[in-house]
Amino acid sequence: MNYRFSELAPEPQALFDLYDSVQWNEFLQLSKERLFQAIEQSWYAIHVYDDEKLIGTGRVISDGVINAVLCGIAVHPDYRRQGIGSDIVRGLVSKCRESRLHIQLFCTEDKADYYLHLGFETFAVGMKEQGNVEEAE
Repeated sequence: MNYRFSELAPEPQALFDLYDSVQWNEFLQLSKERLFQAIEQSWYAIHVYDDEKLIGTGRVISDGVINAVLCGIAVHPDYRRQGIGSDIVRGLVSKCRESRLHIQLFCTEDKADYYLHLGFETFAVGMKEQGNVEEAE
């Protein structure tokens, strides 16, 4: 298939719908406006479309000098196993390499083999805060 990749931010509702399709909204509990803000404030982001439908996304959080963290890599369930996620990761990595950034990625254990296949390696133990983060007012 021929999908369109774009660096332009998607419509907030389209992003929210994509995150909903991968069941991230339940965990994140962000409004579509706050979710969109995260994309806009990212150092770099790419999005994938099938015609006008947003079907994939990924972003980089970075200081632009030393570190880059890949995150928010999502592909709509109807479009998985077509190489879209791999293309997103390769695009993010390529952009980070242009700036000579140290690239990192955090993922759940069930996704580790996927990222190992894409050239990542385990290097540290990830930690997260216990409990929920409440939305700032």
